[in-house]
Amino acid sequence: MGAIYARLTLVTFILFQFSTIVSAGPLDDYYLQQFGVTNNTQLQKAILSVSPETEETVRCGMPLKHGLKRDWKLLEQSTQKVLAKQLVSPVLTSPATYTSIGGHFTVHYATTGTDAPPQTDVTGITGVPDWVETVAATFEDVYTSYSGQGYRPAPTNSAGVPYDVYLLDLAPQRFYGVTNSDQPAPSTGFPNAFTSWMEIDNNFTDGLYNPYSPLQSLQITAAHEYHHAVQYGYNFFFDIWYAEATSTWMEDELYDDVDQLYTYITNWFNQSTLPLDTRESTTTGGGYGRWIFNRFLAEKHGVDMIRRSWESLSGLASPGKDAFGIDLDIPMAPVLDSLLSSTFASSLGSDFHDFARRVYTRAWISHPADIANIHPYTPLASYTTIPFAANTTPAPSVTLPHYSFAYYRFVPALGAPNDLPITITGTSGIKATAFRKNGSTIDEFPFTIVNGTATITVPGFNTSTEVVLLITNATSSDNHSANFSTNGTGMPVTEPSGGTVYPPLLPATPTKTSSGGSGCFIATAAYGSYLHPRVQLLRNFRDEYLLTNVPGRAFVTLYYRLSPPLADFIARHPVLRGVTRLALTPLVAAVAHPLISAASLLLLFGALLISLLRRIKAARLNAHTYVIRTT
Repeated sequence: MGAIYARLTLVTFILFQFSTIVSAGPLDDYYLQQFGVTNNTQLQKAILSVSPETEETVRCGMPLKHGLKRDWKLLEQSTQKVLAKQLVSPVLTSPATYTSIGGHFTVHYATTGTDAPPQTDVTGITGVPDWVETVAATFEDVYTSYSGQGYRPAPTNSAGVPYDVYLLDLAPQRFYGVTNSDQPAPSTGFPNAFTSWMEIDNNFTDGLYNPYSPLQSLQITAAHEYHHAVQYGYNFFFDIWYAEATSTWMEDELYDDVDQLYTYITNWFNQSTLPLDTRESTTTGGGYGRWIFNRFLAEKHGVDMIRRSWESLSGLASPGKDAFGIDLDIPMAPVLDSLLSSTFASSLGSDFHDFARRVYTRAWISHPADIANIHPYTPLASYTTIPFAANTTPAPSVTLPHYSFAYYRFVPALGAPNDLPITITGTSGIKATAFRKNGSTIDEFPFTIVNGTATITVPGFNTSTEVVLLITNATSSDNHSANFSTNGTGMPVTEPSGGTVYPPLLPATPTKTSSGGSGCFIATAAYGSYLHPRVQLLRNFRDEYLLTNVPGRAFVTLYYRLSPPLADFIARHPVLRGVTRLALTPLVAAVAHPLISAASLLLLFGALLISLLRRIKAARLNAHTYVIRTT
């Protein structure tokens, strides 16, 4: 019976390991491929053939690094060994540094090799390459601009220490720059704040950065990436799409003459039925193209509204964990909705519909010289045969995910009626507006949907340029639908099942635990990274065994209060780091192998007990011998 049980245990163990490999494989191959590491498995070939990232234009590398850090413990050990260098500061060939005149940035650069920037030193002949000085001066300009707008500076590992910027050849990865999160930053007062460092391309001269000059590419990269650094200083668990939307928006706020960001809008407006919070991608306009929504919010509520959205994020916790136990990022849509409701007497749904209206009217207020660069609306379908019924072809109906919109165009043809009645039947989350265009004049006709139906009449249709219908899902729920006609007919619609797609917002606390690495300060300092497997091991022990009981929580609270200064001191002294690692070894071994540790303790206790019994026996024997001798 024991042999059968042992075999079943072995089979179960093998199946578990196999299932782990199968689930981890695609993720491993994805990251290996994204970082240019060859892996000739059939699985990676499949990943390469379907991954939209292979078609991406040059972009920001922060989402990829953020994802790698988030998914680190799901990767196989062999993958972790290969990609470990992606999560630590770079090692340069013949390294040199230059601190900006304002003292806020240290630029790290190579003097030889592929990562070396142009070494020309003509201006001032300071011994520092002119391009390095230009990089430092540009970041100082960005720092001044952000400070002037009320943003907190990006935190660094120690107060007064400049922010680190590394110059690398990023063109092979098709990156402008990458902002990498580093360590918890408790001194900011924000529970989930993190420090960071940055990598940007070493010269921006590769063809993929055309048609923009190296200086223009540097400017928008500095504006973009430094805002990511600021974001990490508010909350590690930021929503990636909004992080990219804000960093991209800031490019134009700081360097209005570059205008590279307008290229991202096209892919969003051509795919307007994708949600506002679609994951970052230049091919869909997810994240990057959504910057134009920030422009709308800034024009309607003031530019401070965007900064306040990030300040609102600073006090929030991760809303929970996914199926793999990884802490989730905080959805930005409910944060925006809460801020708009509490401070600006509006809502995200209302503002999103107003934004979609502006996509058509193009009544932009700021940056008037650049309005021509904003891609116009894209209709899903056009109708020239009027009237039409709700069951005509192409079908005059749409089902929309949360915070998305669709446009339909009606073009007057010969014999078109003077008045155009439009009837809409829609679910509760649908908002709609019709527009009549005559030359450059646009008139709006909003729908008031009551009991799921509304009809408006657009006069002068036959003399208009066009009439356009906008339908918006202005809610956080998916699958709101609508159909429309110009003959008064309608088709049944069904309310979507389920509620909001977002979890509730949770306040952060100083003892909040996370996969981002808060806590375990001394172990992090000793091992050099909160992603070190041994740090992760101790963090898991904290979450599973200490935070689940009152004495354990009391110990963790005391540890959080006392350990940061000591950890900072250890981190700055290599000898102390080694000594601390040695001191932590027994604890790590006990946590890593509790059964072996328990067995070892039992053996040790048994050996001590046997030794003690032998001593007692020997003592008794000696006492007995003494008694015999004395008698």
